[in-house]
Amino acid sequence: MLDLLRSFFASPVMLDALLPSLLIAVVTASMSVMVMAHRLSYLTVGVSHASLAGLGLAVTLSLPLLPTATLFAVLVALLLALMPRSKGISEDAGTGMLFAGSMALGIILISSASSARVDLFGLLFGNILTVSGEDRFWLYLLAGFVLVTLALASRAWWSIAFDAVTAEASGLPVAGLRLLLYGLVGLTVILCVKLAGIVLTAGLMVLPAACAWLWGRSLGGLWLLSTLFSLLGTWIGLLWSYALEWPSGASVVMALCILFVLSWASNWGVVWLKSNARKG
Repeated sequence: MLDLLRSFFASPVMLDALLPSLLIAVVTASMSVMVMAHRLSYLTVGVSHASLAGLGLAVTLSLPLLPTATLFAVLVALLLALMPRSKGISEDAGTGMLFAGSMALGIILISSASSARVDLFGLLFGNILTVSGEDRFWLYLLAGFVLVTLALASRAWWSIAFDAVTAEASGLPVAGLRLLLYGLVGLTVILCVKLAGIVLTAGLMVLPAACAWLWGRSLGGLWLLSTLFSLLGTWIGLLWSYALEWPSGASVVMALCILFVLSWASNWGVVWLKSNARKG
């Protein structure tokens, strides 16, 4: 194990990928608490897949990849927030329609591009090991904005998640905060694309908080546990990726899935022991 760690830290490629990966882990862990609280898991799937259209536009028009995809993902997320529910269109239905249409557009655009201009595998499944200096700058910029916004608005979002009526009565601009939350989901999705790709992004956005939800209930406790699970899963995934030559994004998501199973099993065991202790 020590030899593996020495080899890992001696690799320039892994060291270049380590800081962006851990930063993404902190951002997604923080955001996943709000995704779970507001039941937006399906939204993350829809926005991540819809972002393929933004990536396709960037490739076709020779635009900057991540900035173009960011604008498109935020636009899709805001359209979903503004979907007219009074007309009988549910959020799930709206997500499905935008998801399918944007995905179809992205596939058409990317299929018309030359293979030299697009790494389809990297877009679908992520590859943080190939992050460029320009990508790194954009990731740091987005991560900083998301974390600052979360620090300022997380308490309000937490209140809205459990009692929107009371939150609005107390003077909180619920509609505006909801739009901001959806837009932030779009930004975070693009952060995840470089690490886990379009297909696996939802795992990064849901699993850290899902692991933490079994143990904590306060906002601070959930955030701390979610961050610890996310950092641990990312670290284990990168080690697996290096040692076994697995895709980095898939390795990280698999590590988080295993952590969730272990967390669930441990929680079940604790509940079972306490139940037996009371009976005894």
